Amino acid sequence: MELPDLALRGTIWLSLLAWVVGEGQRSLGPEPARRGRGAWTSGALAAVLHSVLAFHLRYDWSHGAAYADTARQTAAVTGLSWGGGILVNYAFLAAWTTDALWWWMAPVSFRQRARLLDRAVRGFVWFMFLNGAVVFARGWMRALGAAAVLAVAAAWYRRACSVGGRSITAG
Repeated sequence: MELPDLALRGTIWLSLLAWVVGEGQRSLGPEPARRGRGAWTSGALAAVLHSVLAFHLRYDWSHGAAYADTARQTAAVTGLSWGGGILVNYAFLAAWTTDALWWWMAPVSFRQRARLLDRAVRGFVWFMFLNGAVVFARGWMRALGAAAVLAVAAAWYRRACSVGGRSITAG
């Protein structure tokens, strides 16, 4: 594997790992959740870096090329040639980085936000990793991706059981 491809793949797997660590910390309660903020933020930044590298290395900074490649990949997996997934990826990056910024800039407000909003953001990130690391992955990478998304689901379940299902928000 050449260095550019290693950097491209490595950044998204680093993002996945940081996300799992961050969610694991958040599931342990408020104090560990504060430590999870660094992992959550690192994951978001690694995902942004992955996208920047993809646009530079694969798409020559062309949204049209990214859209066409997304349509090709989607067709290969689902049979539907649809490139709109690239727009969902943009929303994913915007939501995750905004969430990380909020956590750093206004931690009290972040911790007090509506449970529905917290679950929506975290669920969206989970959904995106489910698709990217499981549905669209191949071989051993799919197995690692499945282990990651299942680990996060287990952490959420453990947290929900430990607080009587009241909240998965910790901050």
